[in-house]
Amino acid sequence: MVINTTLRSHKPLGGLYTKTGEHALVFPLKHTQVLAKVAGNLSRVEVTQTFENSFAEPLEAIYIFPLPDAAVVDEMEIKLGDRVIKGGIKKREEAQLIYEQARQEGRTAGLLEQERDNIFTQSLANIKPGERIDVTIRYTDTLKFSGGECEFVFPMVVAPRFCPGIPIDESGDSDRVADASRIMPTIIPPSTRSGHDIRITVEIDAGVPISHINSPSHQIRVEHEGTFVRVLLGEEDTIPNKDLILRYQVAGDRTQATVLTQSDTRGGHFALYLIPALDYSHHEIVPKDVVFLIDTSGSQKGDPFRKSQELMRRLIQGLNPNDTFTIIDFSDITTQLSAKPLANTPQNRIKALTYINQLQANGGTYLLNGIRAVLNFPAAPEGRLRSIVLLTDGYIGNEAEILAEVQQYLKPGNRLYSFGVGSSPNRFLLNRIAELGRGTSRIVRQDESTQEVTEEFLCHINNPVLTNINVEWEGMGEAMIYPTTPPDLFTQQPLVLFGRISPINQEQAGILTITGTATGGKRYQKEFHLRFDSEGNCAIAQLWGRARIKDLMNQMWHCEKKKQVEAIIQTALTYQILAPYTAFVAVSEQVRSDPQGKGICVCVPVEMPEGVSYEGIFDQSPLRFLGLKFRRSRGDSGISPSITANGASSSLAGNSTSDQILLTCTDNVNITSADSSLVQDETIATVQLLSVTGLENSVAALLLKHLQQIILPPGYSGELVFEVPVRKGRVVRVLWDEEASTLTEAVVIDLIKRSLLSWRVPQWLMDTVRLTLWIQTDNQ
Repeated sequence: MVINTTLRSHKPLGGLYTKTGEHALVFPLKHTQVLAKVAGNLSRVEVTQTFENSFAEPLEAIYIFPLPDAAVVDEMEIKLGDRVIKGGIKKREEAQLIYEQARQEGRTAGLLEQERDNIFTQSLANIKPGERIDVTIRYTDTLKFSGGECEFVFPMVVAPRFCPGIPIDESGDSDRVADASRIMPTIIPPSTRSGHDIRITVEIDAGVPISHINSPSHQIRVEHEGTFVRVLLGEEDTIPNKDLILRYQVAGDRTQATVLTQSDTRGGHFALYLIPALDYSHHEIVPKDVVFLIDTSGSQKGDPFRKSQELMRRLIQGLNPNDTFTIIDFSDITTQLSAKPLANTPQNRIKALTYINQLQANGGTYLLNGIRAVLNFPAAPEGRLRSIVLLTDGYIGNEAEILAEVQQYLKPGNRLYSFGVGSSPNRFLLNRIAELGRGTSRIVRQDESTQEVTEEFLCHINNPVLTNINVEWEGMGEAMIYPTTPPDLFTQQPLVLFGRISPINQEQAGILTITGTATGGKRYQKEFHLRFDSEGNCAIAQLWGRARIKDLMNQMWHCEKKKQVEAIIQTALTYQILAPYTAFVAVSEQVRSDPQGKGICVCVPVEMPEGVSYEGIFDQSPLRFLGLKFRRSRGDSGISPSITANGASSSLAGNSTSDQILLTCTDNVNITSADSSLVQDETIATVQLLSVTGLENSVAALLLKHLQQIILPPGYSGELVFEVPVRKGRVVRVLWDEEASTLTEAVVIDLIKRSLLSWRVPQWLMDTVRLTLWIQTDNQ
């Protein structure tokens, strides 16, 4: 992944600073303390970040950090000395305005926002000189269970992301990743330490004995007190540059279901975890047509790529005799081993191993090209199961494009599995790809043995043990159960359901029935008699709220939709949880800094993830960020810092105007296709502005002129209605009003959306603009 970028936005504010002397560095984030309490299938986690201002002026610190992609964040507070200020959940734009006003008034304020399911931004304004402030975040998460083993994960660092598209401005944002500057923290150069350390304590109360406690990622200390276990991070392993992975086994029959319930005025909520006591028979294995899709971009350079190659070799050597396979690799270009699947013969395996061994890691992570190549691969012959196996670190910013492509074009019956390779992969992308692809995801560290991983995976993909799963509720009230379409289950894989019954009758029970088809065509059925406890864990309701938000987001990978966004906001506010369209904000009552004085804004720098090559990411000698110190007045509304080095800026956003797919086959067949959204047949396009609210006529005319520059594909006509919040010279997001529009073609909507995102809005305009466009395209 070759990247050069400016991070964040309008003002060139550095991330590392000198205090006194040439080599004395000042870092505002000093320490992170994590306390996780695990009970059964749930974990409750408290994360406390300690910031300190070592400058002579008030400080604003902005920290981009990860949390688990399924975390339900429901509390945020800031501590000023003995005072604790609790954050409240608001609509995101409202919370931003409250924070901005507080910052300009000299009040200490905290703002917590969600950029991706696994990327968050903590902004903290007006930290007084010499002052320390603690920010505490609390969330609930579910543990992963597979093959008889529980897994607790705490991510520690956000890696650099490759963001393709046409740059919008100097921030690194592009028309395809409009928030690129908000998902990429400053990366500390090699041989430099931030001084930020982390301490983690995990308390496990399983109620039954647990065994085989281990961590493939960290040195740990384990303390036992009966069935209670305390796990502490080793003193020698406190640098926050890799995901903590903690695994253990629980005594007892894990095929038994766990059902947790809770009820309140919003309804009766339940969480169900079930591992059916089923397994497959070897004689029922379906022959597979396996297409391996491997990331060869620069971010994989070094140990991660060697691990990917090792994993590929084991996977190919472990295929069944009747399986077929091929390999597609992607970076700036996409190449493949063969134009069609190869029979699993010794000669073809040698051919594949030779191909794998000659691959090298460099270039950009054009994952969309690789996904399109594999989805367009000739269909598998009848009677064969097409299995796509993706190996990548997932270090991209255009996740929505990838997920939309998989959701729309993955053929029925095909399955997509993902392997995240490295110490801190993009679990959000890897998990969602597997979910949409009806497969499984697995993380493999760059220093982890691949033998057990390979054996377990090959066992999984031979055949799912339970398919066509259906869930029915019989009882009082209407049931809303997620996921709405339960996935196929593989051996020792749990079915996890979250439901709400509303209205709920405390006196009456209901029956939840799960049916499916087991291997060999046998019918599977299991019933659960549910009663809802008003004294139950309130986290169960919030887990349902998070599951509903996830389902609504899954309906918008192609384009954000007005109706779904409103439903997400309503759900997040009702259940008091963080979402992409809400935020937590906390503000001190008293003015603590001079509103007319100067201040410093720092984007907190982070470590490069362990094992990731700095040169593979930036493709240049280590940048020198030392000696950069910028100041701004308190009234400046540009709070997003960027990074420059010795006067030269760098950009993590790709500058390509189109993604070229070049498939070079071993039989010398070359296929080239361009991004259909950018290379079109010549057309005569009419874009008319039928109505607009929120814009003066002169500004509306400039917008129309901007939109008329779009090259549109032929053969489309109809109305498109968008709502476009604008702020600080930029379009915040583009919401498509699906119900008010008559034109629904994805390619046209995408082009209009990308054009609106690149529109340079007047700085003074802060409003939500509603547009009704008429689109008419004809062949030249």
